[in-house]
Amino acid sequence: MKVADKMLVTVSPHLHKKDETIQRAMKDVLIALTPAAVWALVVFGFNVVYILAVSCITAALSEVVMRKIMRRKPTLTDYSAMVTAVLFAFLLPPTTPLWVVAIGAFLAVGIGKELFGGLGKNIFNPAIFARVLLWFSPLAVYTTKFVKPFFWKASGFFTPIATSINEGAVGRAVYKTMAGNPVADLTTAATPLSLLKSGKWLPDMVAGPTPVGATWLNSGGKPSFWSLFIGAKSGCIGEVCILALLIGAAYLLWRRTIDWRIPVGIIGTFFLLTLVTWYHPIYNLFSGGLFLGAFFMATDWVTSPVTRRGKWIFAVGIGATVFIMRFWSLRPEGVAIAIFLWNIGTLVIDRYIAVPKFGEVGAKAFNRLPVLPEPAPEPVKK
Repeated sequence: MKVADKMLVTVSPHLHKKDETIQRAMKDVLIALTPAAVWALVVFGFNVVYILAVSCITAALSEVVMRKIMRRKPTLTDYSAMVTAVLFAFLLPPTTPLWVVAIGAFLAVGIGKELFGGLGKNIFNPAIFARVLLWFSPLAVYTTKFVKPFFWKASGFFTPIATSINEGAVGRAVYKTMAGNPVADLTTAATPLSLLKSGKWLPDMVAGPTPVGATWLNSGGKPSFWSLFIGAKSGCIGEVCILALLIGAAYLLWRRTIDWRIPVGIIGTFFLLTLVTWYHPIYNLFSGGLFLGAFFMATDWVTSPVTRRGKWIFAVGIGATVFIMRFWSLRPEGVAIAIFLWNIGTLVIDRYIAVPKFGEVGAKAFNRLPVLPEPAPEPVKK
C-alpha cells in the first residue's frame, strides 16, 4: 500500500475537502480584497500602493526573521503574512506615514502572530492586534487623522502624502510631501461617524464647496446613501466602499472560505439595535468598518469559535459591542476593539459551548442551546 493511500488519523476539526488548505484560503482572501483596494486607489490615489507595499514588505521580512530567530520552518508561501499585511493596511488612514506603517506591520506579524507561536496559535487577529496597539500608543495621532476623498487632486495622483505633527498648527496635523513641503489645500476632514458622534452634520464642518461634490449630499446636508455605499467619504483605506467589500464577501461565501453566520450575526445584531433605538440605522450601518470587520476580520479561522452555536454567540457579541461603543464610548468607531475583545471570548466559547464529547457532561446552561444540524461532509475528490 502506498503512503498516500493510508488513513491519516488527526485531531478535530477536520477538513472535508482535498483542496481546503491554508494557502488556498489566503489566496481567496487576497482575491476578495482586490475590489476594495482598487476603489481605494481611485479615491485616495497612489498613497494606497505605497502603504500596501511597505506593509507587505515589512510583514514578509518580520515573518522570515522571527521564524529564523525562533528556529521554525519558513511559512511565507502560505500567504498568511500577506493577508495580515493587506488587512492591516486597510485599517489605516490613507496618509499614515510609511514608518508608522512599518512599525504596525511588524507588530501584526512579528508580535501578534509569530511571538504567539505562529499561524494557528495566535489568540488575536494579528491585523486587529496591531491596530489596537497603535490606537493606545503615542503613534495614535498619526493613525486617527483623515483627509477628504480625492485629496490627490490637490497634490497629484502619484505624490506621496503623509500626516505630520506640527504643534503650531490647528489640530496639530499638517500634510506634507516626501520632500517635507506642506500641501496648502489639504486639511483634515471628518469621517461620517465622527460627524455623527459630534452631533454635527456636513454643513457645520465644511465651508464652501463640499469635499465630495453636491451630488453626494442629500437635502439635509448629510452624506447621501450612495456616497456611503459607493465610498465617496473619508475613512480608512479599506472600509470606505461597501459595494467593493460585498463583492469580495460574495466571492468568499461562494468559495466557502468563510462561514456566513458570523457576518450575518454581527451586521444583523448591530442593525437591529440601531433600529430599535432609532440611532440613525442606515447611516450607522454604512459608515465605518463594520462590513470590513464582519466579513474579513471576525471570520478568521483561528480566532473565531469552532462550533455553530459558538459562532452565533461570538457574532452577536461583536455586533452588540460595536453598538455600545458607538453609542456610549468617546470613540466614534468600535469594530476593531470589539473583535479584539471577542477574540479573547473565543477561548471561553470553545471551552464551554463546544458540543460535549460522548460520555462527557458539559456546562448545562450552555449545552441547552439548540444544536443546529450539521451537513453531511462532501466526499473527497480524487
